[in-house]
Amino acid sequence: MQWEIFDKLVQKLEDHCKCVLIGNEIDYRRLIAQRSIEQAHYYWPLDSKSKQMFEDMWSEITKKYGGNVTSETVQVMFGRTLEVPQSCNGVARFTFEYLCGRPIGAADYIAIANNYHTVFITDIPVMSMRIRDKARRFITLIDELYNRHCCLYCSAEASIDDLFQGTEEGTLFDMESFQFETEIEGGRLRRDVLAEGGISSGGSPTGIISMLSGQEELFAFRRAVSRLIEMQSRVYLDAARYLHPYFQSSHGNLQQISSAN
Repeated sequence: MQWEIFDKLVQKLEDHCKCVLIGNEIDYRRLIAQRSIEQAHYYWPLDSKSKQMFEDMWSEITKKYGGNVTSETVQVMFGRTLEVPQSCNGVARFTFEYLCGRPIGAADYIAIANNYHTVFITDIPVMSMRIRDKARRFITLIDELYNRHCCLYCSAEASIDDLFQGTEEGTLFDMESFQFETEIEGGRLRRDVLAEGGISSGGSPTGIISMLSGQEELFAFRRAVSRLIEMQSRVYLDAARYLHPYFQSSHGNLQQISSAN
């Protein structure tokens, strides 16, 4: 991205257009979620009661979609595949460690979000600097699920508001050592996007990543919290039934999934 060109554009817009400031401390996603009667999609803490409620919900949802839980293989970008240990007609279940504790990235999460309208994630820990790479992946995962209108069920160690507050090992926001994307993953995804759009990349991926300031990273965490809250709301859940790619495909099944019992 050519920052000088973009900066000149912003100056021109400010000179010739009326500017409306929308930045404030109000989280409108939270306001919407607070009006929702049903918010049983996020279960915490990781005690026996919450775990049982989570398991009951898994049984209820899979039964609704046929009840035949199998493993599946999903096609991912760059010729790769991803194994889905538990799935049932558009419903998938993973552990946090399986999705965020391994070297996978946005391309894998996009494949999951495209193929599964409902995703269950178990054993989500409180994020800290010790697991900062997992936290980064988790935020990318939430972004992709949200962007494709997935219904999300979570079992977690703490509430949504406390999930990114850190532990006794330290807070998550060590801006010097934390990066929202690694250079490898960021460069690969940007090359793919630029090639698809027919746009010249200009600077190097490293140069682009260096522009991500600590404030932008902090914003990414806050946005993840806000999105997790909105994903509990009735408005979001009702829209997901119509907007998710799974329901817009023929017979509700995307062709890139192959079953493996």
